[in-house]
Amino acid sequence: MNTTDHPLTINHYTFGETDLAARRLSLLAAAYDQSSREFLAAWARPGVDHAIDLGCGPGHTTRLVQATIRPRRLTGLDASDKLLKQAIADVPEAAFVRHDVTRSPFPCEVADFLFCRFLLTHLHDPGAALRAWSDASLPGATLLIQETATLASDDPTFQRYYTLVGELQAGYGQALHIGAHLDGIVLGSGWKLTASELRVVEQDARVMARLHAMNIRTWGQDALARKLFDCDEITRVRDALAAVAAGERAAPPVRNALRQIVATPA
Repeated sequence: MNTTDHPLTINHYTFGETDLAARRLSLLAAAYDQSSREFLAAWARPGVDHAIDLGCGPGHTTRLVQATIRPRRLTGLDASDKLLKQAIADVPEAAFVRHDVTRSPFPCEVADFLFCRFLLTHLHDPGAALRAWSDASLPGATLLIQETATLASDDPTFQRYYTLVGELQAGYGQALHIGAHLDGIVLGSGWKLTASELRVVEQDARVMARLHAMNIRTWGQDALARKLFDCDEITRVRDALAAVAAGERAAPPVRNALRQIVATPA
């Protein structure tokens, strides 16, 4: 994932691009591999000439696109040099270019297939990104988007975590649950909907707790987080999540409703 605070982009990537962030992305990729693979496979078609993985990060989604779509050419775009170095090493079949995916023109040929997962949630102006993607698409191209509509748990620690991270992202003009209102953003940004559905995925609480605790270790140091939240509370939430991740405390599965959108240029 995917954009960060450096001169290439004005978007703030709350979860960072450190080695810890890269490990988190590997864990995230494993947790959502099946749902993303099935989504891509359901809309795969033969003869894709050029596919773009938008906000490719270290290449986990690029590998999925390669395996399911099998395009003749595949390009991964991301703003992070650090994450792209891992992608280049791990997915030699693809080309990778450092670029802010909210800005047009793209430094590659137009595409007939585009994919993004958990990217728009980190952008302060997702509509602008979608317009840039329209500019980078051939007539009749297919765009697949997978974003969170809701994250829910019956456990109070998880509930508090989702409140905190949602408030932090809102402070940067972003939306944790962007999938809940993504249809309207897509329709207003140069695309028409082919399909839009919710897929509810139950995630093991230990896996999600590990992910969230890793996140807090990154965004807990964020200047805005320190302004918005009590540092002691952040530590308490992190430690309570770490206890679940270690199996020291039980928690029910997390229910993640994924908005899965298929669109073509209007």
